[in-house]
Amino acid sequence: MAFTPDAIPDALHSARTADTGFLTGVASEGFSMGPGGSSADARRSCVGEAVERLSLAGARGAFRAPLGSDARQVPPDAFRRFHPAQREDPAFAFEDPERGRLMSWLPARSLHGGRRVHVPAQMVVFEDPHASDGHREPHLEATTSSGVAAGPTFGFAAGRAILELIERDAFQRAWLRASAPPAFDWRASPRLADATRRELARLEELCGRFGAAFSLRVLDAAADVPVLLAVMRSDRLGVAVGCAADFHLDRAALNAVREAVHTHNWCLRLLPRPPLEPADVVEFEDHVRLHCPPSARPLSAALDASGERTASPGGPSSWAEVVEGLRREGIEVLLAGITAPEVRAAGYHVVRALSPDLVALDVRHDARFLGHPRLYRRWRDGPALDGPEHLVDVPHPFP
Repeated sequence: MAFTPDAIPDALHSARTADTGFLTGVASEGFSMGPGGSSADARRSCVGEAVERLSLAGARGAFRAPLGSDARQVPPDAFRRFHPAQREDPAFAFEDPERGRLMSWLPARSLHGGRRVHVPAQMVVFEDPHASDGHREPHLEATTSSGVAAGPTFGFAAGRAILELIERDAFQRAWLRASAPPAFDWRASPRLADATRRELARLEELCGRFGAAFSLRVLDAAADVPVLLAVMRSDRLGVAVGCAADFHLDRAALNAVREAVHTHNWCLRLLPRPPLEPADVVEFEDHVRLHCPPSARPLSAALDASGERTASPGGPSSWAEVVEGLRREGIEVLLAGITAPEVRAAGYHVVRALSPDLVALDVRHDARFLGHPRLYRRWRDGPALDGPEHLVDVPHPFP
């Protein structure tokens, strides 16, 4: 599907997600799509996007209880979204609830050991903090679909949701810390199948015919899961990115590039719109739009600045190794089933994954997620940082 005459023709097979707003009362994203290597893959991806949003629209099974009244509660501050300096601003949009405040909760389980917990409903689904029955509770954060996945079984959906958490944590840290990740030398990689290298070469040639070029970058990730960032440039736009985490390196490489091509075509649609200021960024389309113009290229220069190359990034090769890697690093993951009845009847499961130990991807520039200690500790790609003033103060280009 080509969206503008100069778009890269879709050898990727994209499908467009229908607007489910009339069913859920929650507006669908305007450019929600599913790229894939075949029309069937694209359709499955697109259906997954739709059922995720349908399931996110309601807090089925939610219950209310005072904060601190049950040892099973995982309080909002356990996720460390915001830095104390952000909350000092009297205009800051989100609240830190006090102990005893009546809040809505949803049941979840820990990945390691199956421990039953209760998590704030606002952090799981698109739950209005001002309910129709008059209940009011503090607005915790701008909830997104990051860490939500659909699949034919609970286990499949949970696995994809966990990989998405790992992917977003890796990207958010790389962006905010101005990391310069090494290039993935996919032509020389012994870990890629011949068919994958041929497909990457085909996509490279296709993009080149339209004046675009991409490089794959290896991000530092939890449990050493391969996380690849595709950085696409052209004379017509600043940057378009795609990112994927998968213990199958072939899938990570292809999915990252396919998403970057999709984002490139999205950028071309957004280019005619007036320029956007960072302070105006409140949704993911704004992030893409900010980085669309060629004049914005310097903002993302660090992403593909490194000349370092690696052909064989390490990492786990099975789900068991991913789970063990997370346990070894002390990273807790909480899983909540949020499947809507209509979705369950159709044979799908939808799972939200949350982690107090990973950095979440933010969307509102006036409420960036700057509170997590992982942003400030020493990493292989950079030193320890003292505080938010040392982080990049520009919205990310993640789609």
